[in-house]
Amino acid sequence: MLISLNWLKQYIDLDGIEINEMENSLTMIGQEVEKIEIAGSNLENVVTAKIIEKEMHPDSDHLTVCKVDNGKEILQIVCGASNHKAGDKVVLAQIGAKLSEDFVIKKGKIRGKESCGMLCSEVELGIGSDKDGIIILPEDAPIGVPFKDYLGINDTVFELEITPNRPDCLSHIGIARELSAYYGKELKYPETEIKNEIEEKTSDNVKVTIEDSNLSRRYVTRILKNVTVKESPKWLKERIESVGLRSINNIVDVSNFILMEINHPNHVFDLDKIEGNEIKVKSAVKGDKLVTLDEQERELEDGDIVICDSKKILALGGVMGGLDSEVTDNTKNILLEVAQFNPQNVRKTSRRLTLSSDSSYRFERGIDVEDSIKVINRLANLIQEVAGGEILNGYVDVYPVPYENKVAELNFERLNRFVGKVIPREKVIEILRNLEIDVKDNGETLTLTAPSYRGDLELEQDYFEEVIRMYGFDNIENILPRVDINKNSTLDTTKLTDRVKTICASVGLKEVINYSFIPKDALQKLKFTGVSEDKLIDISNPITEDFVTMRPTLLYSLIKNAKDNMNRNVSNIRFFEVSRTFEKAEELAKEDIKVGIILAGENDKTLWNPKPVHYDFYDLKGIVEEIFSKLKFQNFSIKRSVQTEFHPGRSADVFVGKEYIGSFGEIHPDVLENFGLNKKTVLVAEFNIELIKKYINKPFVYQGIVKYPAVPRDLALVMNENILVGDVLKTIEKIDKKVEKVELFDIYQGIGVEPGKKSVAISILLRDDSKTLEEKEINDIIDKILAKMKKDYMAELRQ
Repeated sequence: MLISLNWLKQYIDLDGIEINEMENSLTMIGQEVEKIEIAGSNLENVVTAKIIEKEMHPDSDHLTVCKVDNGKEILQIVCGASNHKAGDKVVLAQIGAKLSEDFVIKKGKIRGKESCGMLCSEVELGIGSDKDGIIILPEDAPIGVPFKDYLGINDTVFELEITPNRPDCLSHIGIARELSAYYGKELKYPETEIKNEIEEKTSDNVKVTIEDSNLSRRYVTRILKNVTVKESPKWLKERIESVGLRSINNIVDVSNFILMEINHPNHVFDLDKIEGNEIKVKSAVKGDKLVTLDEQERELEDGDIVICDSKKILALGGVMGGLDSEVTDNTKNILLEVAQFNPQNVRKTSRRLTLSSDSSYRFERGIDVEDSIKVINRLANLIQEVAGGEILNGYVDVYPVPYENKVAELNFERLNRFVGKVIPREKVIEILRNLEIDVKDNGETLTLTAPSYRGDLELEQDYFEEVIRMYGFDNIENILPRVDINKNSTLDTTKLTDRVKTICASVGLKEVINYSFIPKDALQKLKFTGVSEDKLIDISNPITEDFVTMRPTLLYSLIKNAKDNMNRNVSNIRFFEVSRTFEKAEELAKEDIKVGIILAGENDKTLWNPKPVHYDFYDLKGIVEEIFSKLKFQNFSIKRSVQTEFHPGRSADVFVGKEYIGSFGEIHPDVLENFGLNKKTVLVAEFNIELIKKYINKPFVYQGIVKYPAVPRDLALVMNENILVGDVLKTIEKIDKKVEKVELFDIYQGIGVEPGKKSVAISILLRDDSKTLEEKEINDIIDKILAKMKKDYMAELRQ
């Protein structure tokens, strides 16, 4: 967003405030300054001059050699243009002038003739589009005057980065309001009362109908007759050109001026091209066509908002006007439109047609529906000022969905706790009132009503932010919070999150960062059933169709990362992400911090492994176990996964007791097909860090080294192939206190083992902390193990 300082000064007194100070102030209150441009900075060392003599270049049939007076000396200039003569007043770029980053005027020779500067065209100076010849000034133009001063260019333009939640700042009055609140200076609004109207009524000349209030909440029109379409006056041209717009004619320029002044898009129709004296706001029908102002024929779809008369489509609501109803040099009577259009419909239409405009940009973010009458009056007054004509009496205002005030309660105690400092209540009230927020003082609380242009102010916390940014971050001291210290120290979630990231990086994973939003159909595509549909949180005003739902899982984003990289021929995918997931709760949203991991493709070649190997379940299992080990997360169990997004039989769920921690393994083939990853092996893991924290936040218990030896025993048990080995190992661990460790080291199926059976080789470590185990004790434990295996699993010792 470009903001002209000269234009801004129409609404607020900024005398005495330096540019650097204003830059810092704007940034500190949330309107970040991306760039500051001093208008005419490329015109330094460019002056007005007069051609004294002109002759043809001896070695060229199109170059001329001119003697030029710059007011101080006579210079020789070689010129390639043909539209000049002796006696003409011209614009001279002298030696050292920097017309652009890579265009600096230097002394040189052109075909043997010395040239000490350049006579300039509009294009070369960046002040116009005429490139056919050099600029010829009026005969009374002075000589030797800096061209910047001659043009009256003396402005500073700020380029601001306006956040999507603050569309009210996409205008000069919006920024003036911010500075007025910050500096405590008076804000001067422009006149919005109609100065003079004729008796003829607008309502007698046009009827307005909104067929669906979901498409438009308000539509206001006014009519002016007998206007004169012509070139804009100098002040109007300067205003709109200072923010990068091109002057077209006085009517269109006023429309653009209002857009950049007040932030309310508007449109001007040629009244005589509207048939039936009727305006209808409705949805297009698939197949409808409209030639827009850029002379392109657009094919429309259901849901596109169109403005129609009794016979044809006039404009694409909120996006662009139609060519058939535009204002031309022959226009005499005009109809003004100031309206509100549904942001989602405007966004979808704009994206589908790749047709973005300053109007659609603002409608997509939301505009102030309450200021429509003031805007249309201001528009009518300015058009009358620059184009003459008569303003018809009154306006037509169709307002099916009136604006409802947004009210919130602010608690001073919560505010001070949030800020970390006690801000005097008088100061808080002053800040809020300076922001044009209606304040009712209830003692311990304030009842606050947001102005209609502040759609972002809904919750108490929103007002906390307003107080902080206007009070000034620099005025809030850095004070360490008071905490109670006790022996039972707790592990901070932030520190644990950092530890998880460090561990993931140490095992060769690369961190990715994704948005917290996913498309509406993402979970269906993922076959994810971990959160019921009624617990999902949808965004009320999504920016795009890809950002509709707050994600309850990290897996969709990670799989999309993998696919995007595979499409770019990246064959080794080893990513992780640590972020929040969201689902509905009774009051606020339930937020969990999770870690997600994805492996896909194949391992890189190494000296000892020259052939790349595809990742499998055990690669991921090793990474998961390494992370758990370094976190000292131990008392968990693993079961075959029942999560629908995972491959059955090649995935596992992790539990502590009956509490589900997360899952890891291969993605279900149907999910891979949904993502267009057929015939790919993709492995993922996702764990709830907050739940893991519960089970690692326990004091360590140290034991002395046991001096009695351990006794190893290996058993090969034959059992049905569908028996889970994990269950077998847990059963053995519980048989006797002297069983210290149980590990699987082999599974065999083949010769010597019946079909449908498997041989499971298990290593068992026995130890008694108080004495050396005797052979009888060892044999008794082994016999108990074999008996339990036979009873519970029909398992026999392999012969």
